[in-house]
Order: sequence, then C-alpha cells, then structure tokens
Amino acid sequence: MDPLRLGVLGCADIATSRVIPALRSSSKVVVQALASRDAAKAAQWAQKLGVPASSPSYAELLQRDDVEAVYVPLVNSLHEAWTLAALQAGKHVLCEKPLALTVKEARRMIDTARSGQRVLMEGFMYRHHPRTRRALELARGGEIGELASIESEFSYFLPDSEGYLFDRERGGGALYDVGCYCVDLARAAAGGEPLEVFGTQLLSSSGVDLSFAGLMRFTGGVLSSFHVSMKEEPRFGYRLVGSRGLVEAPWAFVSFGRETRLVLQRNEKAEVQTFPGVDEYRLEFEHLADVVNGKSEPLVPIEDALGNLRVMQALRLSAARGRPVRLKKR
Repeated sequence: MDPLRLGVLGCADIATSRVIPALRSSSKVVVQALASRDAAKAAQWAQKLGVPASSPSYAELLQRDDVEAVYVPLVNSLHEAWTLAALQAGKHVLCEKPLALTVKEARRMIDTARSGQRVLMEGFMYRHHPRTRRALELARGGEIGELASIESEFSYFLPDSEGYLFDRERGGGALYDVGCYCVDLARAAAGGEPLEVFGTQLLSSSGVDLSFAGLMRFTGGVLSSFHVSMKEEPRFGYRLVGSRGLVEAPWAFVSFGRETRLVLQRNEKAEVQTFPGVDEYRLEFEHLADVVNGKSEPLVPIEDALGNLRVMQALRLSAARGRPVRLKKR
C-alpha cells in the first residue's frame, strides 16, 4: 500500500525539528508538502528537509491533490480554523494538542470530521510510546493493587517572555501547553472523568499562567496532582500509585528517541523495565496512516479530547475563583 501523503501547515519548530525528520524513516507516511505564509520560508525549509513541494499559503496546500492528510502544528488559537478548513477540503487531520481552546470549538471540529467521514486525531504523541501503554496496563490491570493516586510534572524554562505562549488570546500558558499532558494521563489512568478539580496559578504580567498546579478527584477515591511550568528547570514524569505498588516513569511524555525506563515497585522492591529508543512522533503518524487505511481503530477516540478540555476549562475557572469546581456528569 502506498504511504499516506501528508501536508504540514506552518514551519513551527515541532514540525521542522521533530515531526518531519521523524517521518524520513517511515514507510507508511511521506511528507509531501510544507506550507508557510512566507513563501520563501516554506521553500527554504522544504529544500532543507527534503520535502518535495512547498506552498506559499495554508489555503493553497489544502487544495493540493497530492496531499491526503494534514498536520496542524499552529498556535493553539488557530487549531479550530485550520482544522475545519482542512476537513472541509476533504483531508484527514492530525492536530497538535490541545485540540482546541474550548469544548465548543472541539465539538465543531469533531462534528465536521464525522459528517465528512474524515479521520481527526489529537497530537498526544506520548500515548503511542510502548512505555506509556505498559504503564497504563499496570495501573488498570491490578498489578499495583487498587489505584490510589496519580502524580505528574512537566516543566521547562523559556528564556524570554515573548511569543504566543505568553499571549492568553492565542492559547498560551503552561496549563494548555504542557498541563494538558498531565490531565490526559490522569484521565487515562483513572479510566474516567474527575468529579472535582482545584487549580492555582502564578500569572505573568501578560496574564498567562507561568506555572500551574492542579488537583483532581476521581470516583473510587483516586486523587491526582500535577505541577507544570514554563519558568523552571526541565522535568517531566509521572507516578501511578496503588495500594500494593507503584509505577514510575522518569523523564516521561518526551523520550527524544532515547532508551527509557519504567520502574515497578512492589513490596518495597523495585523492578526496572527498559524500552528501546523509539520515535513516538513516527509511531503517532504511522498510527494515523493505519486508521486512515482501515487497518486500525484509533488508539484514543477523538471524543476523548472533549473530556480533556472540560477538565482544563474547569481548572482555569477554579484558579480564577480560588475554590474547587465540580464537573457535571456526562
């Protein structure tokens, strides 16, 4: 079967430094075209990365007959508009996380994909790593007893205070940038939606959350806590703690293609499982190709994005009000 022909909207760093290089070794996906609002920039990056074609606008790329699917790595506030445009042009779409800024936006995207019979995926690449799958199996399968708590952190340091991450209207802030990973992990491990959340934040002068800490209470007495930041020493990992053991994934969410570890502790004794270096971005896009070609069902149904956004919106509301927020049952 021929590889899925992908078009990329924009020359964001995640696309040019991670995704496009990762797909060079794929037999299932080929990057066919790269677009930018700056024609010269698109052409330069396409030549540098070995992409066959470049387009001087996002709209022109969406009209290409040699592009079957589109990757949307644009700033968060542009996810809805360009995902809708791509779907309406008949393309399948993988949109970076978070899928949208609000549940209402995401619902429009999902409804458009369903009505047009197109595949829409949210770009949580860490879900495709074998270590993540194993960690969730251990948490859900009873090997650490009854799940009791979920702890996670994801921080990095931005040297300046410019760019869209410091603009709330464009979807900036630590919660929406990396806190979405922690919320997604907690919901996946707990196997459901939280009943109540509490958030607190440290705001920048522009009004975005530089750092955000959250608590989530799930059914069955499962508690989840997380901390994310754009102004701290980089760290990213999680722990899934049960009544008879725990699972720890150091340096999780982003593996950078390196060998990774998963620590399983039971009876105060630790077992370490190692996973060979893999590129979770390549695995993610190859899964998209398999879903498009009918070889696989989506690892995560796109409707799951609605749950993540409901929780993040509730966390933001809690931080603004200074008190817990209960989520409505769905």
